[in-house]
Parts: sequence; C-alpha cells; structure tokens
Amino acid sequence: MPQDSDYQIVAFQPAHARQVSLVFHEAVTAIKHPRYSPEQLNAWSRAPRSEKHWQLRLARSRGWVVVRKGMVVEGPTAVQSASGQDGTGANRLPLCCGFINIETGFGSRGYIDSLYIAPAHQGLGLAGRLYATVELWAREQGYDRLTVDASYVSRPLFEKWGFILERRSYQQKLGQVIAGFSMYKPLGHHAAARP
Repeated sequence: MPQDSDYQIVAFQPAHARQVSLVFHEAVTAIKHPRYSPEQLNAWSRAPRSEKHWQLRLARSRGWVVVRKGMVVEGPTAVQSASGQDGTGANRLPLCCGFINIETGFGSRGYIDSLYIAPAHQGLGLAGRLYATVELWAREQGYDRLTVDASYVSRPLFEKWGFILERRSYQQKLGQVIAGFSMYKPLGHHAAARP
C-alpha cells in the first residue's frame, strides 16, 4: 500500500496534459453513484480528450498534479525508474495520479474547475492534499472566496473542507443533464485549509 510520502504535488506543466486526460476519463468512468446513469457518465467523458484540449483548458487557470515518486510513464503504462531515464537519454514524467485547477479570472475569488484522482489512488487523502495546496495559494493571492460546482461524489469532500451549499447546479453535456451543487468557501484570515 503506498504511503503519503510516496506522492508529491507539483505545478501543472503542459507535458502533464496526456496523463491529466487519462486521470479525468478514468475517474469519471469509475463513478458508481445512483444519481449518475451510464449515459450521463458517457456524456461527462466519452473518451480521453486530446493533450491540446487539456493544455488549453489548464493554460487559463492555475493547476497542480499529484505524482507518485519513483513511478514514471512511457506511453500509457507506468514503470519503475529511479533515474527518470529510459536508457536512450529521453526523460520520462512521473506518474500523474490526480490533478486540481483553479480559474483565476474572477477578481477576488477562485473557481475550482477540476479535482480528479485516478481510481487506483483514491482513498489515500490525495484530493485533500491537492485542495490544501489550492487554498494556500488562493490565500497567498489575497482571494476572499473559493467556489466550485461539486458532483454528488465530491460534495462530501468539499463540505468537509468548509464549503457551504449555495444551490443545486445543472450542466448539460451531449444531451444529458448532470446534476451537482454550487458551493463556496469564504477565506477569512483565521479559517485554514482542512485536507
């Protein structure tokens, strides 16, 4: 079983885009919740999106990925490597296990656009570590509020982290309506992140 110290949070780089796409798709298709039908999950993520899609989407925000130390990727498969080299001199990226991003174009508030953890790495506290990174960064920027459109799956996490339900939300994707919750968290000077 991996330990907390086996993971590291690093700033998103465009080279992470392919892995982010896979994490997103795997996390969505693994959702088992009575409020989401197979048709809704298919509309949410029919297939992994292109690297370009994620590079453009995350270029408009600030993002972080959580990587597994000692695991690197070459193609779609993770392999062990201490050096990060494949013998030919080509660098390989650490295995991306999850990601978060915050859109920053809203004045003094940040909108958490995405928070996804690969199914094989869920339940290890990685979402909390990513969230704590975002909240700390938002406080350093002087943001006074964080907002998110949470799913039925992520709502309990955001509530644990101090978010307050504002209203139900609905997104339409490929003819399917996907229900969720608009939530917010005031960032007072004395309220700290709780991963």
